[in-house]
Amino acid sequence: MIRWKFTYDKDEEQDWLNEYARQGWAMTKFWLGVVTFVPCQPGEYIYQIDLLPGKGLLAEDYEGYVIFMDEMGVEVLQRWGRWVYLRKRAGDGPFEVYTDAESRIALYRRIRRMFLWAFMMIFLCSFNAWVLLFQYPEDIFSRGLVGTYIVILAVMLRAVWQCSWRIRELERQSR
Repeated sequence: MIRWKFTYDKDEEQDWLNEYARQGWAMTKFWLGVVTFVPCQPGEYIYQIDLLPGKGLLAEDYEGYVIFMDEMGVEVLQRWGRWVYLRKRAGDGPFEVYTDAESRIALYRRIRRMFLWAFMMIFLCSFNAWVLLFQYPEDIFSRGLVGTYIVILAVMLRAVWQCSWRIRELERQSR
């Protein structure tokens, strides 16, 4: 079965994958929001999503991460840049990659930095569209292009805000 789910919220996507697993569908692949599932025993797997430390799309010590996860009984199912999709058999016990507030805060800071970086790159790329709009204000193409950039930038800012909110909540809870 193939489903489409494109979200900028790690927790929402993780919950979605776990709901499918509870219904008897195991994720096997992910690519640009297209998720492939195969039948499994209901509740057989627990999924987690991680953003590895690194710069840009390059993860630091990915091979060491895979070895560590394997030793913990966790399967590194899919990698997409620095995003990593993990799963563990539910019968092996609970599964959370980050169990303390400090490590969760570090994760959300990495995610926030990634979205801020993406926001800046998209903002810089949008300059040509703004120039087109000012040169040809009645042109439907330039209006549509600027509108598309505005929507994408708003989505990026929302993701930054969500990460900041989660960081504040975790900091408040850990006091």
